[in-house]
Amino acid sequence: MIILRLPFNIFSQKFPSALEKLVGYRFKNRRLLDIALTHRSAADTQTDSYERLEFLGDSVLNLVVSEYLYKHFPDQSEGLLTKTRSMLVNADTLHSVALTLKLNDFLNIDKSINLDQVSTQRNLLSCTLEALIGAIYLDGGLSAANSLVQRFIISGKIQTAALSQYNYKGQLLEYCQKNGIEMPEFRIEKVEGPDHAPQYIIAVYINNEKRGIGKGATKRLAEQQASKKAYKALVFMEKD
Repeated sequence: MIILRLPFNIFSQKFPSALEKLVGYRFKNRRLLDIALTHRSAADTQTDSYERLEFLGDSVLNLVVSEYLYKHFPDQSEGLLTKTRSMLVNADTLHSVALTLKLNDFLNIDKSINLDQVSTQRNLLSCTLEALIGAIYLDGGLSAANSLVQRFIISGKIQTAALSQYNYKGQLLEYCQKNGIEMPEFRIEKVEGPDHAPQYIIAVYINNEKRGIGKGATKRLAEQQASKKAYKALVFMEKD
């Protein structure tokens, strides 16, 4: 009788790990994932910790977010683009995303480090997320890293970050007042989604004519989006 001895990790390599399922990406080189999750306190050598991958991931993250903002906000100045990007890549945002991905459950770290301390956890998890982005970039290229950033960092946060930089509602009100136009009226058209995560659809009317419609997780965001459309439409008509 011949006994076939299989490599110890053959099953872990064949099937995606819990984190890979959460991220939506399966590593070809699982070693990169292991390094991305290893803090220096648990690393055999300095190069076995996430720090080098963090360095790379930080650059990849900034590139992906910068390209997205450049393409999707052609009317924003360099200053506004920089402010919006900083809101998307700061430690608080990265920490929030890291918690969503439950990175604290996968982090390889010495027990002496207290992850219950908020400031320590915030720093470590935000760094780990950047390392994960760097690992995915090396393993699957820019497209794979871009998918992660788009899905977990940009999606759902871009609207808040971008609209908070520019008060379109204030601009619209000021424009109407200066040009003797009836002041805009905001009306809730519809509320979608569950009670704990509603999406407001709000239209802005000027002279009882609908001039813009917006959608957002809050009434303020929906009004800002509607105001942006109405303001741009009025300015465009003025130029014509």
